[in-house]
Amino acid sequence: MDYLFQNATVLTMCDERPVLQNGFVGVAGGKVVYVGETAPEDPAMRTIDCRGKFLLPGLVNAHAHTAMCLMRGYADDYTLQTWLYEKVFPVEARLDERAILAGARLGFAEMLRTGTTSASDMYFREPAVAALALECGMRVSLSNAVLAFDEATYDPEKDRAIQETRALIRDFHGAGNGRIRADAAIHAEYTSYPAVWRYVTDIARKNGLVLQVHVSETKKEHEECLARRGVTPTRALYDAGVFEAKVLAAHGVWLSDEDMDIFAEAGASVAHCPVSNLKLGSGIARLAEMKRHGMNVALGTDGCCSNNTHDLFEEVKLAALLQKGVSGDPTCVTAYESLKMATVGGAKAQGRENEIGRIAEGFDADMILIDADSPILRPVYDPISTTVYSATGRDVCLTMVQGRILYENGQFTTIDVEQAMHEVEHYAVPIVRGTAQ
Repeated sequence: MDYLFQNATVLTMCDERPVLQNGFVGVAGGKVVYVGETAPEDPAMRTIDCRGKFLLPGLVNAHAHTAMCLMRGYADDYTLQTWLYEKVFPVEARLDERAILAGARLGFAEMLRTGTTSASDMYFREPAVAALALECGMRVSLSNAVLAFDEATYDPEKDRAIQETRALIRDFHGAGNGRIRADAAIHAEYTSYPAVWRYVTDIARKNGLVLQVHVSETKKEHEECLARRGVTPTRALYDAGVFEAKVLAAHGVWLSDEDMDIFAEAGASVAHCPVSNLKLGSGIARLAEMKRHGMNVALGTDGCCSNNTHDLFEEVKLAALLQKGVSGDPTCVTAYESLKMATVGGAKAQGRENEIGRIAEGFDADMILIDADSPILRPVYDPISTTVYSATGRDVCLTMVQGRILYENGQFTTIDVEQAMHEVEHYAVPIVRGTAQ
């Protein structure tokens, strides 16, 4: 056995036994090989005493634009349309591969530091980011979303997003013992058209990929689609066959009841991004209704230009609190349900429900430790409630992916954080500002 975590409060996220007090978890060959209340017979190369700590599955960030941490704080307090078209798109047109890798490296470090072990990313230069994720030990599902504004001139075979998707499938899909996955992606209904959607969906179906897409993020987007097509964005995508793939849709703030039925019946997932949605004034997704319709809901941070962190614990707390406030029902989304969205729900959204999201024998050893021996988190009556309502990513003291410790007590084992920050500040920031020589 490689590692034995002992005397831990284990948040298994398994419904039959959500919490195991004074538990033991053994790790070997990148897998969880033992979960129990007594010590296993097999010796471990390293034993980690977890008194005063919570051991739980690594969090799953189901919607991120990781490299956008380059623009953290660059474009605050704008509407989505102004933010996107006047601030973000012009910067992104200037970013080269080196800048994007600088942002991705810093973003991965932030995720690992705050307890996220797996991320669904939608951005550019993704084959290079895949190689970086392999190096860093991060678990990722990577996509470059197709945008096609001019139907008359668009050629998918000349589109860099399509080329990157094919390169990801060819060179990285399944790499790192399954840590790296290629996803297909459509940016959104309003940035392309049905023939493109069908083309991307065909790639996803033929290769067994998850298909990422932004859906009904703003009221303006939703209502303009109704005016233009006579149906909601969800229905338009459904009618074009997109939901024949495994869909992971970001936001879903303005989904109708019929939209929710489509998601539930298709087995599609929504990545709820409450912090970003609030910051951009996009609204509050009807999370409680999604649950009642039988949808799978995961959580995402979106990009740091609209958040401004990758700390998924913020999303976990806010996801529960917003629904209580909007509905007037403090029971509508419980702490356990909210934490499940960031673990079990995220794993299902990524198509990894049999790999990660729980601490169970046979699952990959993607786990984090929260140091609860702190005046911020004491006393502890219910470790799940404490995790959801009191903890933040700063309370994470160890992050493990596939049985490999990537962060422990302030130290990263695979990322030179000082160098990563230097590269961002001295190379990427001038590009963002438009002052690079």
